[in-house]
Amino acid sequence: MLKEAIDMCKKIKDKKLTFVLNPDDVWEKFDNSLKPIINCNWQEVKFLDDSCQVLHSSMSSLPSDSGGIYIFILKPEIVPNTHLYILYIGRAKNTPHQNLRKRCSQYIKDTRPKICIMRDSWGKNLFIRYLPLKDNDIIDRLEKELIKSIFPPCNDDYPDKVIKMAMKSAFM
Repeated sequence: MLKEAIDMCKKIKDKKLTFVLNPDDVWEKFDNSLKPIINCNWQEVKFLDDSCQVLHSSMSSLPSDSGGIYIFILKPEIVPNTHLYILYIGRAKNTPHQNLRKRCSQYIKDTRPKICIMRDSWGKNLFIRYLPLKDNDIIDRLEKELIKSIFPPCNDDYPDKVIKMAMKSAFM
C-alpha cells in the first residue's frame, strides 16, 4: 500500500497544473459586445487518436477556410457533460496562410513546455472546442477577453499588463 501511495504521489506531482480562478470583478468587466459571439455555434473535436501519437480523424472537420477561437479542454467525463477543464485558449487568424484546421493541427508538434505537458499528460482526453470566425479584429479581441477572464493554465502570455504582472508575482 505504501508503494502505491508513493507511485500516486509521483504521478500527481508530474501532472500538477495550477488553476487560478480569476477574481469575479474581472469577469464582470468582460466586453459585453462580445457575448453574442460567444453564444454562437461552438463545435468540438477530439484532438488525438487513442495512441496519442496521431491527430484524431475528427480534426479533419475543422474549417480550413476560416479563422476563429479554439479552446483545448480536458474532459475526463467522470460526470458526463459537466466535468471539464479549460487548459488553453488560442486563435487562428483568417488569412490565406492560417486557418483553424492548420493552427490546431500544429499543436501535435508544439515544443512549448506547457503545451507538451498538456498533450503528453492528457492527450487521450483532450478535445478542442472551436468557434469559426472571419473577422480578425473580433478574433483578436475575443481571444484576449477570454484569456484575461479565464486564466487558462497552459497559456503563457496574458494580454492585460496588470494581469501579466500579477500572475508573475503570484508564482514567484
